[in-house]
Amino acid sequence: MRSILFFHNNNDYTGSTRVLANVISSEYADKEVHIVVNKNHGRGFLSELPNVRMIGFWQPLCHGRPIPILSALVVRLQGFFLTLIYGWCYETFYINTIVPFYAALVGRLYGKRIVYHIHEKFVSNSLSVRVMESVFTHTVAKRIYVSEYTMSQYARDSRCEEIVRYNKLGSNFMAKVRVRPLSERKRNMVLMIASLSKIKGIFNFLRLASLVPEYHFRLILSASKEAIDAFISEPIPTNVEFIPEQSDIHPYLYSADLMLNMSVPFLWIETFGMTILEAMAYGIPSIVPNLGGPTELIEDDYNGYCVDVTDVELVASKVRFALDRVNYERLCVRSLERFERFK
Repeated sequence: MRSILFFHNNNDYTGSTRVLANVISSEYADKEVHIVVNKNHGRGFLSELPNVRMIGFWQPLCHGRPIPILSALVVRLQGFFLTLIYGWCYETFYINTIVPFYAALVGRLYGKRIVYHIHEKFVSNSLSVRVMESVFTHTVAKRIYVSEYTMSQYARDSRCEEIVRYNKLGSNFMAKVRVRPLSERKRNMVLMIASLSKIKGIFNFLRLASLVPEYHFRLILSASKEAIDAFISEPIPTNVEFIPEQSDIHPYLYSADLMLNMSVPFLWIETFGMTILEAMAYGIPSIVPNLGGPTELIEDDYNGYCVDVTDVELVASKVRFALDRVNYERLCVRSLERFERFK
């Protein structure tokens, strides 16, 4: 019998996928690893690992976007039956995020050891979210939470082993990190890395850029150029640059002076923030939401700022304050210092 079967929703360049890739490269590098995953994206962190074999399903799309209800239903049915077919010969199911709940159902049916790696707490109370959370809370499993905040959002279960394990940057990532000397930084490049979704604050990002035209704003989105063009309907300020999904973000981190996370709290609360951690590795301060997991990475006015990111004028003032010569060096040095806690 094989040891472990992984489950993840997408093979892409988002944070939760990077975390799973880091787990595999650090703990299972000498083994062939099988993952039940959506292969629509084609490229992603998982497919770049030489020891990964994907058991793929597909998601029906219309003009590059999921079809309401139908896409989710097709994905879950495919995932369920693939797990039924392949899952019996594995000892452990490792479920990354609570989204592939079908894996827990089949795991319980087969009597498998289940590990849940929990990255999220949904703000929405839709039927699908209630189903995912119900399956999770009623499944006996080892639960790995990405932050203290994430753990606090779920009821504790004495039947389960529950731990907080902060995300770490893999050795492959760290090998490419080169911290740019402060003397070479022009303090004018603002970076945000996000999924192509309104919950990530993309439109507030555009409004912010229009308020501080003296800075250049760069937004890397985990989507193709065609998908980005179809998604963005409002005028784009001249100081904004959109960049489609990238397998290598190191050049962009090296040239950045400030990182933003503008996730809209009433739509989505960040539970950790991998892009914030990546910025810290480069000695880059961040402006983040003042609730959720990012506050465990960023201490207000120490290595960045925790603010109400929906208040665009407030964020603009913090951008100017952070990039001011008097404050910038202090924030950068402390970003590197605080990063040591998360190595």
